Amino acid sequence: MTTRSTRARRLSILLVPMFAAVACGNAASSGGGGGDAEAPLAGERIRFIVPTSAGGGFDTTARQLQPYLEEALDATIVVENLEGGGYAIGTQAAINAGGDCKTILFHAVPHVTFSYLTQNVDYTIDDLAPLAGVSIEPGMYRVRDDAPWETMQDLIDDAKARPNEIRLSVSDLTTSNFVAVKQLQELTGADFNVVPYDGGGPARTALVAGEVDVTEAGVFNSLAIDDGTRVLAVNQPENQWPDVTDDAPTTSEALGMEVPSDASNYGMFAPASCEEENPEAYQALVDGVQTAMENPEFVSTLEKLGEADKLFYLSPEEYGDLAQESADEISGILEEDPDAFEVAN
Repeated sequence: MTTRSTRARRLSILLVPMFAAVACGNAASSGGGGGDAEAPLAGERIRFIVPTSAGGGFDTTARQLQPYLEEALDATIVVENLEGGGYAIGTQAAINAGGDCKTILFHAVPHVTFSYLTQNVDYTIDDLAPLAGVSIEPGMYRVRDDAPWETMQDLIDDAKARPNEIRLSVSDLTTSNFVAVKQLQELTGADFNVVPYDGGGPARTALVAGEVDVTEAGVFNSLAIDDGTRVLAVNQPENQWPDVTDDAPTTSEALGMEVPSDASNYGMFAPASCEEENPEAYQALVDGVQTAMENPEFVSTLEKLGEADKLFYLSPEEYGDLAQESADEISGILEEDPDAFEVAN
């Protein structure tokens, strides 16, 4: 039988590749984008699929980048939200669009690998061609201002005293948010009533509406609910974002124990058939994303929102490697425990 501490250590492996990437990445890497390679898509109408509902972290980041990607590609880009099915509906629609390179998908690691390894769907990571990693969302715990817990330790103590009574929202079961909560419960003995939603937007709105008591969410994608809420702890080795996290301690510092880090790497994909059948158009997309991310107006816009620190460019090769490493780790966890990513209460 797998013990609580062993399970926590095994789950923590899932997040290691993300932070190996953090150590060597940067917000906007050098190297040219754009140029003549953009010509294949100039004047075209490009479908930009977001596999979550409007208002979530995926949707917000995609729409922030949209106008600058339009400029870089000299194309019209239409954002389309296709939520549901644990990200499968939107992902499958993007893959089914075929190889004309006029459909792109905004997704994240580990979400994309979770979506096919924990569900019965007709795709794998091999059906997608990475375009770039775009941003990083460090995880943290947020509560309403009127919540009774002043510290993370207060919350844990209460969750242990009242098993399954404190409602905690996550964006979905197939996300790093849920992994982080499982790790926290296994390490501390706390027992939360975990409530999964179909996307980060609804999960965070649920906190404001009083449907849940706590949310595990991203630092930047939860800024929309900053008023009326506060951060108890940041699930990172160091809180590098004190100005937007109430200068909260890390979860490890708050609890006096080593707690695995948590983050999502947002990025973009094209159908694999796009790269195979239209390599020039695929390269135009790759170059266009990098050019858009390096646009000074885009960076300035995020700086004004307090979100510039989330920018985290990864090349197609780096982002593809990250996705494959995530898939390998999730597969290993599921082989050990097929029920690892189900709500236990």
